[in-house]
Amino acid sequence: MSKRLLKLAGFLVLFVLCAGLGSMTYFHYGNPQSTCASCHEMTGVHAAWSTSAHRNFHCRNCHGGSLTLDVHALRSHLNRVVQHVAGKPAEQIRLGEHDVLTVHAACQSCHAQQFAEWQASRHSTTYARIFLDATHNKAEMLSPDCLRCHGMFFDRHIEDLVTPASTTGPWSLKDPAKAAQPAIPCLACHQIHTPAAAATTRPAAKPAQLYVRRELTHFSTELLPASPIWHGQQAVKVSPDPRQRLCVQCHSPNAFRQLGSSDDRTPAGVHEGLSCSACHNAHSNSAKASCATCHPAMSHCGLDVEKMDTTFNSTASRHNVHTVSCGECHNGKRPPKLGAIHRTNSGWCVETHPTR
Repeated sequence: MSKRLLKLAGFLVLFVLCAGLGSMTYFHYGNPQSTCASCHEMTGVHAAWSTSAHRNFHCRNCHGGSLTLDVHALRSHLNRVVQHVAGKPAEQIRLGEHDVLTVHAACQSCHAQQFAEWQASRHSTTYARIFLDATHNKAEMLSPDCLRCHGMFFDRHIEDLVTPASTTGPWSLKDPAKAAQPAIPCLACHQIHTPAAAATTRPAAKPAQLYVRRELTHFSTELLPASPIWHGQQAVKVSPDPRQRLCVQCHSPNAFRQLGSSDDRTPAGVHEGLSCSACHNAHSNSAKASCATCHPAMSHCGLDVEKMDTTFNSTASRHNVHTVSCGECHNGKRPPKLGAIHRTNSGWCVETHPTR
């Protein structure tokens, strides 16, 4: 009798294991419409994905699947199933910070070049580099608004991230594991389910998707208002490029919108009206090739623009390349042109004879 019971128990365990593994395999490889999207709370997410640029990729490619070795992802997936069966589904499916980092790592597999450029940029900064900066922390107390740009997906308060909340220090991260985590991951400026149509409507100025921490959602930069910038009482011409509106969300001026205040880098002077993207690479933020993109080899002054006394040539320069004007070096006046400038098939050309 005991042997029969043991055999029966063994068969039942084997059946449960096989059924469980079979179900997990089905959900891992199956059509999302028959698996993930079969739950009504996922309908909106699936609809957005089905019209996005990533619609030819399976959910598991970015979010992990039921056969993933990521325990956190498995727990999240299982929790959603339990909530659904219990009739207590989440009102809106949102990614937690761990889920965001999973997607962030997945981006590298397809966007290797862009990921490498991001890694080489200052936007790849970590929680430790931002929140354990003693010089900054002594000058300005850490506040919840720090997370608006550095830690958009951190779902707790600033006191839950750094201790102590003072200007005296020494400071430390409450969770040491966060030290090397990116503070500005890919999803800060990109949304996986962006409609493909939006990505092709303006190929020359492809809009990004800014994640707004307080709203817990992404907004297309085309929906963001152009921020007015003032130089004293005079309005500064701001580029209408929607990508410019993305930059100014973090590189923003003070409450009075004054040019160059706080972390504002709005182009002015000889560069007034230009977009940040006219000089900076989208992912590396490098501006090394910016001068050669627009300028002739020699400037109006007859000097090599890359060797002029600006912060482009040396960070020690007093002349910020973002706001430099002719008058800074020419007694407040625009210098006379050396010659007429015209465009040729090979680029810009400056005539060597004086303009009359």
